[in-house]
Amino acid sequence: MKVIAAMNGLVSSDVAALYALRYAALFDYTLCLLHVLNPVDLREEVEESMAEAEEAAAHFGVKTERVFLSGEPAEAIRTHLAAARTDTLFCSTRMHRRFFQDSLSEKLSRLSLPANLAVVRVAHVNAVFVTENILLPIREDRLSAQKFAFFSALAKAFGAETEIYSIHPTSRRRLAAMDTHTARMLFQKINTRLSHYANTMKLLDIPLTIKHAPTGREIDQILHHLARHDFQLMIIGGRRGSPFSWFLKENPMERLFWHTPVNTIAFYARDRK
Repeated sequence: MKVIAAMNGLVSSDVAALYALRYAALFDYTLCLLHVLNPVDLREEVEESMAEAEEAAAHFGVKTERVFLSGEPAEAIRTHLAAARTDTLFCSTRMHRRFFQDSLSEKLSRLSLPANLAVVRVAHVNAVFVTENILLPIREDRLSAQKFAFFSALAKAFGAETEIYSIHPTSRRRLAAMDTHTARMLFQKINTRLSHYANTMKLLDIPLTIKHAPTGREIDQILHHLARHDFQLMIIGGRRGSPFSWFLKENPMERLFWHTPVNTIAFYARDRK
């Protein structure tokens, strides 16, 4: 089984490759360093980045390989994935006028892929070396087994403490009318539904805290929470129908990627077909 890191010679893809490396090391997978040839990225710079990733991989005892593809990037990557047993593809997203929209990572997220996709937005380069606290925002108790597995795997790989941040979309009127007892009963109900995840974290010896936030402005609440606490990594669900498909007036992924103060990974589970 392989873990693939898509590389382009930029620092953001170098950091994404380090996340891929730690994930691959946990499961003893081969780390595949992949690049799609194009006129923008200099092959010499890409190979320098690959050499640095290989040096880091040697420290963790992880096998590596290099793959160079040609053609339209998204289709070339999908074709390669169809022929390779791949667990997860890590892909950074670079800033032009936007972080996510119209990017290669967005194009990949729209494709049916036979592997998980982890889109990495780098806010702080050095955070990948000191990841002590990881945040996972969810909507109420909506947490898929695939996303939880990815979240817990990275926590285990880094030896990090974790927090599940359960967001309860609530109108201002309902929020104003909610008393302490009602809120406590709601939160206890959610905690009970999440108890099997909490028990799994105990078995994995991963510290977990569950917190709650009733709010009518979900993205603002997440950004506020990140600003007030010391996290180095946030993992969010990327699938349409994930917790971040509720918003109608703006692209929530784009806003989070622009304003997140911490490194963020948008996780897309592999197609089940």
